[in-house]
Amino acid sequence: MRWRGLTFILLCMLVGGVLWAEGQKEEETYPSRPIEIMVPWSVGGATDVVFRTFQMVLPKYLPVPVIIVNRPGGGAVPGYTEALGKKPDGYYFVAWATPSITKIHMSKTPYDVDSFEPVINLVNAPCWLLVPADSPYQNLKDFVEDAKKRPGQINVANAGAGGGTHLIMLAFERAAGIKVNHVPHAGGGPAVTAAVGGHVDAVICSPPEGVPQLQGGQLRCLAVFSAERLPQFPDYPTAREQGIDFTLGQWRGVAAIKGTDPEKIKIIHDAFKAAMEDPDFKVLAEKAGILTDYKGTEEFKKFVLEQSELYKQIIIENKLGDRYQ
Repeated sequence: MRWRGLTFILLCMLVGGVLWAEGQKEEETYPSRPIEIMVPWSVGGATDVVFRTFQMVLPKYLPVPVIIVNRPGGGAVPGYTEALGKKPDGYYFVAWATPSITKIHMSKTPYDVDSFEPVINLVNAPCWLLVPADSPYQNLKDFVEDAKKRPGQINVANAGAGGGTHLIMLAFERAAGIKVNHVPHAGGGPAVTAAVGGHVDAVICSPPEGVPQLQGGQLRCLAVFSAERLPQFPDYPTAREQGIDFTLGQWRGVAAIKGTDPEKIKIIHDAFKAAMEDPDFKVLAEKAGILTDYKGTEEFKKFVLEQSELYKQIIIENKLGDRYQ
């Protein structure tokens, strides 16, 4: 009996040791299971297109699949609120973009600029104002003149109330001395679809949103809100060259759950950076109209804070939203 008891104890120790070793191996090997990236806007919007384009190339640089999960609606608040409850284990990341920041200053939200850890910035693109192919507006001058004659009657779609495109259009109103009727949607994709269908007079968005529709002749570009014409789209005039000195756009990147291991953040950063430099990705990005703009982790952190302060001041100065009323 004594030998049986001793044998049982030794067997338990052996099995326990094996399980512990396996556990240690799994812990040391990262990533070892699929990584989820939450996009709080709809399928087909600019942020969604950016991440799904990266998704095609990331398998070269990560040993596990990357899953894109869309949580659209509510100005991205529900998506980010859900993300706050996720574990900081390196298997859950979020799309972190201009509207992520503008929304926290337009109204009170459960999260703020410090709620997530910036990992890498991927894209920075100016906004552009698009109209249906059969629109009576042939240029930005036509649009502005009509808006002045009929204040608040021109319907302009955006990607969500309090989001980046909404705020940028509000800023453009001030620059142009006009008022329009803002029509929010659950992301840039639905906003563009509304313009194609003629349900609105125009849509404010940014590349790659609207690129297929422009190339297909379903939409026309009245103006790009950049300092100079975009090399990728040289035929589209800027607002500045049409007499309105206005430039503003949107950036898009990746952020981690607060408390995520910096080493895991670095692995994800390096994978995305490698994908950005991949020849296959560059071909896909050009085709989709994606304008890349790399910022590493520390630079991106600083940039996000600067952008937060910029939009806070714009919102306060223009008395927008209800956060600071």
